Amino acid sequence: MHQPLKLLVMCTVSTGLDAVAEVLRQGFTVSAIVGVHPDSADPEAISGWTDVAAFARRWGVPYVHVDRYDLKSDRDQQALLSLKYDSIWVAGWQRLIPSWLIEHAPLGAIGGHGSPDGIHGGRGRSPQNWAILLGCRQFEIALFRITPGVDDGPVIATRSFVYLDTDDIAISYKKVALCTGEMMCEILRNPQVLAHAVPQSTDAYYYPQRRPEDGYADWTLGTAEVWAHCRALTRPYPGLRTRTSDGGELTIWRCQPFDDRVTAPPGTVNAVFEDGSFLVTCGNGRVIVTDSEAHSQIWPSLLGSSLISVSVSSNVARIVERHVSKHADGQPVAPRVLHRMRQGSTLPT
Repeated sequence: MHQPLKLLVMCTVSTGLDAVAEVLRQGFTVSAIVGVHPDSADPEAISGWTDVAAFARRWGVPYVHVDRYDLKSDRDQQALLSLKYDSIWVAGWQRLIPSWLIEHAPLGAIGGHGSPDGIHGGRGRSPQNWAILLGCRQFEIALFRITPGVDDGPVIATRSFVYLDTDDIAISYKKVALCTGEMMCEILRNPQVLAHAVPQSTDAYYYPQRRPEDGYADWTLGTAEVWAHCRALTRPYPGLRTRTSDGGELTIWRCQPFDDRVTAPPGTVNAVFEDGSFLVTCGNGRVIVTDSEAHSQIWPSLLGSSLISVSVSSNVARIVERHVSKHADGQPVAPRVLHRMRQGSTLPT
């Protein structure tokens, strides 16, 4: 059995637990796992939230429930400050952790972040969703020492992986989890590397936060780009959304290019199969939707209906405007996102 650092793990999303499991499988120990209590969790605000209790019991690891995701309650602060640990590993916590928690750890806190352009080229929010939506071919993940800033601490280790054309956000998270787990095991085998972390470049860019309402389909795009948009937003995220001309709404969880026929305006549903799948015309062909969820009684009239397009470029412009308004003091937007805002397509034909 290895004798690693005493780690306090912050993790309340299922994808982060895959990285923690990799560390435990290698024989390292965890002092405790912290997660948001089921009574306090809002799945809309925490994509992929899971109760860490079942995972902790299965692995024989102590766990702590907190009431607030931002840790701004006296009760949560007292609970975490009462624990004994050398370092904090933020393995699945989509919020900045407070300075009082970082300062309580003798060896500080370790976080993970990445983007298609590395940590300095894509700080901020939703980088994996953006990567798939933008058609990126690789992703670089880094472990770094957490500071009070946003993903700007010195880098301890890096790994990269390649995206396949079929990868969705769930597969992306699994690839990130394996890379993160491998890097964390190396740190635990050789904790001295913490003292040799490399400062990041000051020339940094940020990905803007995406919200559920940002995920509406643009059927005027090519089939490959609609497919990428769906893969970027599928479970555990809120899905690709679309509205019908008669007021219905759908969440699309899975689709793929079907053919290159364009015999109707984009957004037209021109075939519905007995298993519930259906074809939608896009800018250069049709996609088949194989997994969807109706939020109103629209199925009887779906055939021949028109699904409303929301321009991706206009949508990204709104996301960028929201980011700039919120971060007037800086945080320049990643060039890839700005390019998408200005262009009609980012994926190869």
